[in-house]
Amino acid sequence: MSPAHVLEPTYERLKQSLLNGVWAQETRLEAQRLAEDFGVSMTPVRDCLNRLVGEGLVEFRPGEGYRVPRMTEKGLRDMLELSGVLIVEAIQSGTPQPTPKPKKPRLSGYAERVSAVLLELAGWSHNAAFSAAIARVNEHLHLLRTVETGLLPDGYTEIENIAELAFSHSTELSSAVFDFHQVRRIRTAELIELLETR
Repeated sequence: MSPAHVLEPTYERLKQSLLNGVWAQETRLEAQRLAEDFGVSMTPVRDCLNRLVGEGLVEFRPGEGYRVPRMTEKGLRDMLELSGVLIVEAIQSGTPQPTPKPKKPRLSGYAERVSAVLLELAGWSHNAAFSAAIARVNEHLHLLRTVETGLLPDGYTEIENIAELAFSHSTELSSAVFDFHQVRRIRTAELIELLETR
């Protein structure tokens, strides 16, 4: 195992590169080349790639090595369904948290705002597994969310509406979260096409 002072920065850099779509889907991730690019030995790069395989952000194919996974229509529908079910369950079974009044997001973009709002709602369940699952789903959907407003220009309005409903503890919150996910599930083919042509 690599020392933490090398492993963690390498892991974070690899993960952020994947989340931000630095490499196209199905790109082969060569440990030697990554090690050279990152200025580290191959051992921490391999350790990080294996960790990312465990998180589902990298695939390992015997005889081929590591690759950036391809998001499929079914995979996207499944992720959206999981996210919607978990968030609605967290809202319905949990205790609303004292949610600060929504203000203009200081986050770097739409994808980060969606992740933050959904993760906050997952926290209502007081169930660490819910929060961990939503965090993982958010990671898998991050790249898609960076481009989805090209197809769904009301995305910002939708997520800010959800944040407002959470602040007011509205009974319409579950329905708004369901609708947010359903709109995207209906348009998975278009979203996948948008992702592939970015």
